Amino acid sequence: MQKYHPKTLMAQLSDRILRVLVTCGLGVGWFVWLWGVSLPALCAGMALGGLIWLLARQYGKQSTLKREKQMRRMIGGELALEKLLTENARHAAFQAALWIAPKYPVVMLRAMDWGVEGEYKGEKVLVRLIAQHHSQPVTAQQVVEAVRMVKAHRLDRCLLCLTAQASKEAAAYAAGVDPPVLLIKREEMIDLAGLCHPATDEDLRRLAQHQKTRRSAQEWLAVMLDASRARRYFWYGMGMSALALMTGFRVYPLPALACFALYAGCKAYPLFLRRSARV
Repeated sequence: MQKYHPKTLMAQLSDRILRVLVTCGLGVGWFVWLWGVSLPALCAGMALGGLIWLLARQYGKQSTLKREKQMRRMIGGELALEKLLTENARHAAFQAALWIAPKYPVVMLRAMDWGVEGEYKGEKVLVRLIAQHHSQPVTAQQVVEAVRMVKAHRLDRCLLCLTAQASKEAAAYAAGVDPPVLLIKREEMIDLAGLCHPATDEDLRRLAQHQKTRRSAQEWLAVMLDASRARRYFWYGMGMSALALMTGFRVYPLPALACFALYAGCKAYPLFLRRSARV
């Protein structure tokens, strides 16, 4: 769930400052190109940049609701899959069959342990659930057991619902086995479960409380030099460099150099950790 945690206050503040600087830089650059470097050009450019920023902010508010709905669906789906691991075998299989119903409308006929027998597109199918922790991939042997169950009940097809990633061997075996097996992978299960159980405000508050507090300098360094932040540092540095060229102010090159240094650190830090682990 770490990937669903909100940005830090510093990240939010830096993003806002960058957006303001970019919009104002575009406005100032446009009027300086038209009128030359003068006070009216700077004022008009700042006004145009402010207008662009307000339009972008209004668009951001409208898209925020859509992103929030999608995020609630993702978080709720993952929480639902975690709860499914501890449910009764019959109840868990029945719940999984209900989740996939919007995309795979199976007419359920009989519930069994970790499976539901039904009809789908004129065929007799088995909705089989493999419920295990996401850290353990689904093996080919588990797919074999599902196929064995399909043959034992004389069914035509198997819809195999997974709460963990399928191994390459399992996916390859499911692609060519007879009777056919359709893998409903973890990502799809999260999406379908989240459609039925989006995350509530209480779920989001509980998730925020579980966020780990970073206290040591080493932990803060790992966060600052995380590989996922490299692209952001690079574009921050490019934006500061562009402002330095357009305005000629000497204050912009310093943060630009700092951003490029952080970008280089993000690229070098994983190599440093690998060498330390070897030693």
